[in-house]
This record gives sequence, C-alpha cells and structure tokens, in this order.
Amino acid sequence: MLSRITNIISSSEKHYIESGTLFCNNCIVADKECLGYLAEHECFEQLIYIEDLIDGEPVNLELSLHKLTLLEFYDSFESFFSKNKYCIEPQKEYYIYDIKCSNTTPNELICKHITVITLINAIKNIAKHSYVDADIENSIIFREDKTVFLPFEFDSQDILLMDSEIDKLNATSNILKGADSEKKFLFINELINFLEKIDEYDRFKFLLSNFQEFYDKCNNAYQFYLRDFSYNKFKIELDSKALEYTQKIQSVINEAQTKLIAIPTVFVLAFTTFDYSELLIIKNIATILSLFIFAVIIQLFLNNQKSTLNFIQDNINSYKSTFRYDNIAKITSRFSLVEIELTKQRNRLLMVEVILWLIPIVLLCLWLFLFGFSLKSYFISFLFIFVTVFKMFI
Repeated sequence: MLSRITNIISSSEKHYIESGTLFCNNCIVADKECLGYLAEHECFEQLIYIEDLIDGEPVNLELSLHKLTLLEFYDSFESFFSKNKYCIEPQKEYYIYDIKCSNTTPNELICKHITVITLINAIKNIAKHSYVDADIENSIIFREDKTVFLPFEFDSQDILLMDSEIDKLNATSNILKGADSEKKFLFINELINFLEKIDEYDRFKFLLSNFQEFYDKCNNAYQFYLRDFSYNKFKIELDSKALEYTQKIQSVINEAQTKLIAIPTVFVLAFTTFDYSELLIIKNIATILSLFIFAVIIQLFLNNQKSTLNFIQDNINSYKSTFRYDNIAKITSRFSLVEIELTKQRNRLLMVEVILWLIPIVLLCLWLFLFGFSLKSYFISFLFIFVTVFKMFI
C-alpha cells in the first residue's frame, strides 16, 4: 500500500511539507481504494468524501504526517531513525520522503544505519549482560581484570557524519558474532581499552566517529599476535637480533686478528733482511716476491671476510623486510646502529688492505729507485703493479 500512497503523492502538481502536514496540490484522482485507505486511517486533515471524487479530476490533499508515520511513511530520515533506532525489520515496508528511500530502494544512510544496528547486536552477543533502560539499550562487557559499561547512545547525526566504513563495521561484527577465537578475544580486549577512558554516554558515539582508529588497533594487535609478539617480546627480539648481528660483524675482524698480526711481523723482517748494498742478489728478489705472495694470500683471506660481511648484510635486509608493513620506527633506529658497525668493519678491512699492499709496493719501488731507475720508470712500475694486483684479487 505504501507504494500506492507514494504514487498518489508523486502524481500531484506540487507537494511539500509544512507544519506537520504534507500538501499535495492538484493530485490526479486515480486510486480511490488507496484514498479510502488513507481516509480510513484518518490521514486527511480536511474533510473529503471519497465517493464524490471523479477519476482523472484534480484534487488538493492535506495529509497528516503523524498519521502517515503510523503507516510507516516518514517525512525525514530523523523521524525514521527515532522509531527504528535499534531495529529495522527486513520485511517491513517503509518510505522516507526527504531522501526518497524505501525498503526496496535503500540508500547509503539506511545501509549505514543497518550496519550500526548489526554492530550493536554483535557487541550484545559478546556482552556479559544487556538490558534496556529509558529506551536506551546497554551492555556490560568484561574481561578478567576490567569491565566496561557501554550504553548504545547515538542519534541520526552520528549516522550522517559516519565515514564510509561499512565494510570495516561489518567485518568487526562478523568477528564478534563468530565462534570463540583468539581474534575475537583480541577485538574485545581492544574495544575495552579503546572505550574505558571515555565518558560512559559518549562511548558509542566515540566508537562510531573513530572507528577507523579502533579497527587499525585491532588489526595491529592481531598481527602482533600472529607473530607471537607482545610489544615487550618484540622489543626483546629486536634487541637480541641487533646484538646478534653486531657480534657477527665484530667477529669478522676478531677472527682475522691472528692472521693479520703477521703483517707487521713479515714487513719488519723483510726490511731488516733486505741488503741495500747489493741490490741484485737473490735474497732481495726473493724477499720482494715473498712479500707479494704473502700479500696475495692475505688478500684472499680478506676477500673471504668481505664476503662474510656481505652475507651478514643480506641477512639483516631479509630480517628487516619481514617488518616492512608494520611501520615500526624502532626497527630503523635499532638497526641503524648495526649498519654503522658494519660500515666501520668495512673501513677497517679497507685500511688493512691498503697497509697490506702499500709496504711491498713501497719496498719494490725503493729497490727500483736504488737500482737506478728514473723517476718516470719508478712511477709507471708502481702504477702498473698496483692496478694489476687489485684487478686480480680485490
């Protein structure tokens, strides 16, 4: 019948609401049965005799909004909300005049309202106790150490001001209505934490207006749960991992100490045994060749140490990538210290390499210079040997 009533209203030349009355000017008479239905329910403000109306003739109608509301015809979303705050029956016919919405053609506001009602029912599902007081539904939610009283106090403006978060509200409702699970308990825990410091009668309004923040907190808590982390556990693991990688980096140099300590010993021995009076003797040539052979062997060892550092760097990057989407600044700050230590160790290896090759090359150049080579020959020999060796072994 509501659809027939709306057809009568839409057939009028002009219709508008004023002082609680719906005026329909020059409404074409086409459905006397429906007009009789309105008269039977005392919807006309003026006296009308249905039997005197002529089909196809215009007539001015004045309809009482109060009486129309009893027939589920509402002038505004606010009036619809006041009567259907906590329940919208799926099969019930209704029509809302200002937004031109019915049960068969719902709009965004009705969808939001239904979503909020679904959320309320889901919260009541997990509540210890629910009751109605002064037309306001209330629930008491508790966990082992804390209890929260939640009155479902909200109005049509809260629905109007809601962001488009229907999917998140529905997802939360499904979790709260679902079987017992860790995710459900985490959502309940976050709900209590989120609302406990808010004034009782502002809690549900606060939840609706900040639902994105609440949903993010729930998801973050669940992600940490999946990792088997609380924040403290996470911090402990992060610190232990940073310490572990730092120790591995430092061990690269520590493991090399016994081998690197031979470098100054060999060089001192070479310079002291070098015969500066007879440059072309076998002992001098063997000493220089021995120094280069020694440098090559140590360089191979240093290359192995550099590969170890590169492997540690790859492990650090792989570990950090597992937290890429968690947006936790602690990771960056903590591992920046590890990366600083890694850079220091690379610089130390580079310094050892420079010392390793500088002394035999200097001894060779000194020998060539003393042997009578010109400065030009000395420089070319030095440059050639240095570039060749580093291309082969570094």
